[in-house]
Amino acid sequence: MTDPCAGLPGPLCRLLAVGGSGAGLIPLRDAALAAGPAQAALTSALALAAWAETPLDPAAAAVAARLGGDSPQTRAAAAVAVAAKSAGPEPYYERLAGRRDTGRMAAYLLERCRKEPGEPTWLARLARIAPMLPAGDDLAEAEGQLAAAPGLLAVPGAMAAGELALLAGRAEAAEAHLRRALAQLPTSAAWFRLAEALLAQGRRGETQAAYAAARDFRPWDRLLAGRAADVAAGRDMALARLPGRLAVLIYCWNSPDLLAQALDALAASDWRYAPQARVVVLDNGSPDGVVSAVAAARTEGLGGRLTTVRLPVNVGAPAARNWLAALPEVRERDFVAYLDDDAFVPPDWLGRFGAAVAATPGAGVWGCRVVAKEAPRFVQCGDAHLLPTPRAEGTFGRGFELARPWLAAPDWGQFRLSRPCASVTGCCHLFARPTLDVVGGFDIRFSPTQYDDLDHDLRLLLRREVPQYWGHLTVVHAKTTGAAGQPGGSAWGNGFANQVKLHGKYEDDALAVASDAAFAALAADRQEKAARLDPGAGEGGRG
Repeated sequence: MTDPCAGLPGPLCRLLAVGGSGAGLIPLRDAALAAGPAQAALTSALALAAWAETPLDPAAAAVAARLGGDSPQTRAAAAVAVAAKSAGPEPYYERLAGRRDTGRMAAYLLERCRKEPGEPTWLARLARIAPMLPAGDDLAEAEGQLAAAPGLLAVPGAMAAGELALLAGRAEAAEAHLRRALAQLPTSAAWFRLAEALLAQGRRGETQAAYAAARDFRPWDRLLAGRAADVAAGRDMALARLPGRLAVLIYCWNSPDLLAQALDALAASDWRYAPQARVVVLDNGSPDGVVSAVAAARTEGLGGRLTTVRLPVNVGAPAARNWLAALPEVRERDFVAYLDDDAFVPPDWLGRFGAAVAATPGAGVWGCRVVAKEAPRFVQCGDAHLLPTPRAEGTFGRGFELARPWLAAPDWGQFRLSRPCASVTGCCHLFARPTLDVVGGFDIRFSPTQYDDLDHDLRLLLRREVPQYWGHLTVVHAKTTGAAGQPGGSAWGNGFANQVKLHGKYEDDALAVASDAAFAALAADRQEKAARLDPGAGEGGRG
């Protein structure tokens, strides 16, 4: 099959290479629309895909009905747009939304659904908020309300119910809902969710057939193709021993309770995948040595692998990373893993990283998929991709944006894949020691914290050493990432200042080189996976 992305304008091609999900497809759709009539078929496909991802959203349905061409999916979108037309503001609900009070938002919507069963306004809002709910009665009731959607909303309601069952770990119920939706209206999104429900049941052969059906609708979808190729190759289950000695490095300032949980999780590691591993905790100037005491108390639980270093003052994150890396017992290691003091690793994390190294031995750094402790169905940090924004000569401004495809939708499985990127999260990442030595330490200009890991990844890219995202490893993060991005307060001020430093550090030409290196690696990865999915198809293979 001919590559549907061949010959596209550069910016659109790169957006498609990164991919998107849910509302994250809207920028892709709009970029294709802006490219003009020559991309009408792609615009139509993206509009339909954006609606299929959120089938009860009246706005997405209206755009799909307008741009989707003549197909059963377009006619269904038009019917939903009419049946679930956008409702006016609901002041009480909007106040709750402004406070991000998910529990009360859900309770309000469920009460309205009980009083007005099948009312499109409440079902559409419920479908948006329900993936954020913890497992329990409210989530189960939301699934039931959506599954019982009447008339023209029955198919999108079944689809949404299947998604909630999948997120709740009820794969058989998810399969039943999704098959009901597919029997009436096949869509790419429903086929993909069905594939994930089948995979959760261990039915890997049927999973690949469902992935293939989804790809027939979305041959341009890089996330879908990457996920399908990785499952076909068994990367989602792969474990391997790290080919060398490892140092696990943690720095902590005044967070003894979180550190205790992180070390307890680390103690449960399957050390067979790194039998000579050492763990070093840097007490970064914590009051009264409390962090050192917490770490020392866990020496036995970590099998005697733990060493603690105490500094009298807080030197900040970049200097703490450098201090740890410079320790003699760390310098002699083959691999170095940095782990935040509030990051909780699963027992198989070393085997997962070992598989990443085995599959992509030349990567500059290996990263993982991070989920928030309070929102485990959403990706907090994953792969980031560099999109330069050239500045006018003699002016200062932002030199790039980061495309982060995991921001806009729950993770149904589409982000559990491996691929090259421009940057991975510093919450938990792995370096080969020679690479760390050649690139140099973390820049202390980004003290006390924020963007030192991104800066380091940019320096890797300038050496053509590309970060590798390994979304088959999931790490739980206790704190809320991005607080510094909310205006107001010292954390925001420091984050903003460090952004200014970061964008001022690199000329546009250097950012273009870094971006080109990352996207070249991503293109090579796509070709390899396309060949794996369609043997004999060569560069024209779909994916």
